[in-house]
Amino acid sequence: MAGIEASEGSVELEVGTAPSVAMAMTYMAMADSLGLAMANAVAAQQRGQTLSTAALAQVLVLILTAPARTAPPKA
Repeated sequence: MAGIEASEGSVELEVGTAPSVAMAMTYMAMADSLGLAMANAVAAQQRGQTLSTAALAQVLVLILTAPARTAPPKA
C-alpha cells in the first residue's frame, strides 16, 4: 500500500502546482507577445528612418541639379 500512497501524493502535488504552472505559462506567452510587439516597433522605426534618409537624398539631388536662377538685370 505504500506505493499507492506515494502515487496519490504525487497526484496531489501535480494538482496543487497546476495554478502556478498555468500562470507561469500565461506570463511567458505575454512576455513573448510583448517582445514581438517591441521588435515590430523597432523594425517600423528603422523603415521610417530609411525612408526619411532616401527622401532627403532625393531632395538634395533635386536641389543640386536644378538650374541656377539669375537675378534680373537692373534697369
